[in-house]
Amino acid sequence: MENREKRDKNAPLWCAIYTRKSTDENLNSDFTSLDSQREYCQSFIKSREGEGWGIYPEAYNDPGFSGGNMDRPALRRLLADAKQKKFQAVVCYKYDRLSRNTKDFLHVLDIFDKHGVAFVSVTQPIDTTSSVGRLMRSILMDFAQFEREMISERTRDKMAAMVRKGKRPGGHPILGYDIDKERKRLSVNREEANVACEMFDLYLRMRSLYATAKTLNGRGYRMKEWTASNGNRKGGGKFNRGNLWYLLINPIYIGKIAYQGQMFQGEHEGIVSEEVFNAVQGLLNANGKGRRHREVEKIKHAYLLRGLVRCASCGHAMTPHGVFKKRRSQRFFYYRCVSVSKGDKNSCTVRSVPARALEDFVLRRLGLLGDNPELIGNIVNATRESCDQQLPSKRQQKSLLTADLGRAENEARNIVRILGEQGPDAPRRQFYESRLDELAAKKQEIEVAVNVLEKEIVHLECQQVDADLVQHSIRNFVTVIGKLETKEQRELLSLLVKEVTLDAVKSNVQISLKPLPKIWGDLDHLEGRFVYCQRPLPD
Repeated sequence: MENREKRDKNAPLWCAIYTRKSTDENLNSDFTSLDSQREYCQSFIKSREGEGWGIYPEAYNDPGFSGGNMDRPALRRLLADAKQKKFQAVVCYKYDRLSRNTKDFLHVLDIFDKHGVAFVSVTQPIDTTSSVGRLMRSILMDFAQFEREMISERTRDKMAAMVRKGKRPGGHPILGYDIDKERKRLSVNREEANVACEMFDLYLRMRSLYATAKTLNGRGYRMKEWTASNGNRKGGGKFNRGNLWYLLINPIYIGKIAYQGQMFQGEHEGIVSEEVFNAVQGLLNANGKGRRHREVEKIKHAYLLRGLVRCASCGHAMTPHGVFKKRRSQRFFYYRCVSVSKGDKNSCTVRSVPARALEDFVLRRLGLLGDNPELIGNIVNATRESCDQQLPSKRQQKSLLTADLGRAENEARNIVRILGEQGPDAPRRQFYESRLDELAAKKQEIEVAVNVLEKEIVHLECQQVDADLVQHSIRNFVTVIGKLETKEQRELLSLLVKEVTLDAVKSNVQISLKPLPKIWGDLDHLEGRFVYCQRPLPD
C-alpha cells in the first residue's frame, strides 16, 4: 500500500541523488562515472525547479559496488534517510543503479512507497508517482536481470577459454603448490610436494582413506595453509577422509586442470606420475564410489544406442528391453531383436545383447578415431572454418550496434543539457521528453542485442580449438560423453552414428557413420570383433 502524503505545493520537493558504479565497469567511461551520473541527475532536477524540485545536499555515492546485492554503504544510508523522510524523491541516472536484481529493486521501491518517497530515472520513463511508471519499472528491471545473467554467462565462457589455454581458473592453492602472483600460475612448493607424493604412496599401500589420514596426521603433516585476500590465515587443519579424498582426485598433481567435467593440460608442473595417479583413482573407485554409482544404475539405464542398433541375422531393429530378476532383486538391460519381442523366439539367432557391453564397445571404437591424424585435421579445419565464417559478421554487427548506442547516448545527453539550461518553459519541451523516452527504449534494446552478440562471439572464440585438444577429447570419448546429460549423450551419438549392426554369428559389430565428408573423409564405417557373455549380466 502506497503512503503518499499530500505535499504543500509551495514546499520544495527535495530530491536525493544516488549513484553507483561496479568494479567491472569501465572507470574512464563518462556514462559510468559517478560524476557524470550526478551531473545528469542535477540537470534533470534543475529542469523541474519550476515544479518545486530541489537537490538534497547529501551525496549518496557507491563507488566500486556491484548492483547484484544490497550490501552497499551509501544505499543503506539512503534507505535509512528515506524512512526518516529527509527527502521526497530519489533520482538515479538509470534504474539499475539501484539494483540489477529484480527482487531487490522492487523491495527498495516498496520501502520508498511506504514512506512517501518517489523514484525517478533520468534516462528512462520511470516515475513511481504514476501507475504507468510503476509498470515500466517492472518491465525494464526484467531486462536488467537478463543483462546480469548474460554477463555471468560471458564470465563463465571466458574462464573456460582460460582453462583451455592451461591457465588456472582461480581458487586457493592446494598442498604442494604456491601461487606465483607475478606470473599468475601455480609454482611447486618442494617441501609440500614431498608430502603430497607421500600421501599418494601411503594410500596405495594402505588402501584406506581413514588409515592414510591418520598416518599423515601422526607424522605431523597438515593441510595447506595460505593467506586470504583479507590477510587472514586459512587452512592448516588435520587430514580427514573428506579433504584427503579431494586431494587424491585432483588432477592438478599430474599437471592438468579439470573444469566443468573436462580435463586440460595446465601451465604448471605436475608432481605425481600419471601411473600413480591413475592407480589411486582405480582404487578409490573400487573402494566405494564406483559401487554406489553402479547401485544407482541398476535402477535405470539410458540406452544410448536407442534407435541405432540392427540385427545382421534377420535385419530387424534391436530395441531396449529390461528384465527384473526377482530372486536376485536386480534389473538387467538389453537390446533385443524386434522379431523376438513379437513372440517368435526362434526367428533370430541373436535374440538379445547386454546393453552396457554393446554401448561400451561402440564408445571405445569411436575413441580410437583419436589416433587418425587425417580425421583430427578435418575436425580442426571444419571447426575453424565455421568460426571464421561467423566471427566477422558477428563482430561487424556488434560494431554497428555500438555506434548506434553511442549516438543514442550522445543525443540523450544533449537533450538533458538543453532541458536543464532552458528550464520548465523550454520550447518543444514535450517533444524533448518524448524523444528521451524513445532513446531510453532504444538504448535498452541495443544493449540487450550487444550483450547477446558478445556472448555469441566469446562462444565462437572458445571453439578455436587445436589438434592436441581434439585428439585428447576423442581418445577420451568415453569419459567426455559420460559428463553429458542422457539426452545430450544420445543426441551426440545420433549425430555421428548412422547405424550399429550386430552379427552374432561372426562376433562382429559394424558402426556405420553419418555422411560427414568434411570430417570423416573417405571413412564411412568402423568395425571390430565383439565378444560378450551369453549369460545375462546386471547393468
